[in-house]
Amino acid sequence: MFDYKKLIALGIFLCYLETIASTEDVCVKKGPCSCEFSNGTGIDLSPTATGFAMTQTYELKNDGSQYSLSTYYYHPCYDIQLKINTTKVIGTCGNPLSICRYTRNFDLQNATKDTFKIDDGNYEFMGSSNITQFGADGKSIIYFNGPSSTVVMLICAQTDNRLHIYSLEEPDKIVLAFYSRDACLKQIEELGPSLGTTLLIILFSFVALYLALGICTKKFLMGATGIEVIPNLSFWSDLPNLVRDGWAFALNGFKLPSRSQGPVTSPDPNSYDSI
Repeated sequence: MFDYKKLIALGIFLCYLETIASTEDVCVKKGPCSCEFSNGTGIDLSPTATGFAMTQTYELKNDGSQYSLSTYYYHPCYDIQLKINTTKVIGTCGNPLSICRYTRNFDLQNATKDTFKIDDGNYEFMGSSNITQFGADGKSIIYFNGPSSTVVMLICAQTDNRLHIYSLEEPDKIVLAFYSRDACLKQIEELGPSLGTTLLIILFSFVALYLALGICTKKFLMGATGIEVIPNLSFWSDLPNLVRDGWAFALNGFKLPSRSQGPVTSPDPNSYDSI
């Protein structure tokens, strides 16, 4: 026989699970350079979108007879054209972008006079604002570039926008650090009720209405007194046990517990009422 009491208890349990899931503290992407947590706070780098931030690093090669100088350019919010001081663009930074690396090699020609031969350099595309993903904690943005990716760590700092190199250990996953006051957590939107909160408000509103109508019906139409005026008193008394059964059912992977072999009983051990 169908037991509506267990169905109500399972509904309460599922609403509780929905509330837990909806309160996970994840910064949801709102745009190429902004994300928002469930409490209305988040990161918004829009005020920094005034031009490229820049940083440099060099690497010695061939026992010091050669070194390469790399310059990284970063613009967080939308793709813009990098101003290149040459009519011959060598590389893949000719179109608007968010991240580019320009590398020039210096070859030692005369150690005594410290003279070097400098090549034309190479521009390498490293990321576009069209293909990005925020870290769950809102402290980084990942720019995808084919099999490679560039990670930009967002560091809250009360300074002008600055770009630094954090890690070059993995050539296919270079990590840069962007220091800015706009990388600090701030209020993005006014806090509103989450989906789980809304469901709980609706549920408890129906429960309150049900109790009010039930109490009035039993008191004035059926003459009940004392605790007996509560409708379905036996269900509410047994609710903790029903919630416990719901937890056990969920922890078991929403499957019935294993049962030993034996004669068929009533109700059917494979039915919902046998939980």
